[in-house]
Amino acid sequence: MPDPRTDPPSEDAPDGPRRTTAGTGRVRFPLVRWLLAPRTTWQAGRLAAGFGAGMDAKTAWAIARLARHPEEHGCAMAHLDDERRAPE
Repeated sequence: MPDPRTDPPSEDAPDGPRRTTAGTGRVRFPLVRWLLAPRTTWQAGRLAAGFGAGMDAKTAWAIARLARHPEEHGCAMAHLDDERRAPE
């Protein structure tokens, strides 16, 4: 039986499956996020919990950050697109 907390390999992930927390229904944030932006991180956790298992921590954090700081839109989009860019 495959592990429900791993994504299946795809063309977008040539290095194989990635570990996620979707199986537990909870997202986890690095300690540095809690130390540097605790309110945003707390709001992102609440947002992800309310949305369900379909939202990852990175997306939840970006949405919560943009709710409080809309002027950071360009930076947030670059942060989210970073995974999809091909290495040069």
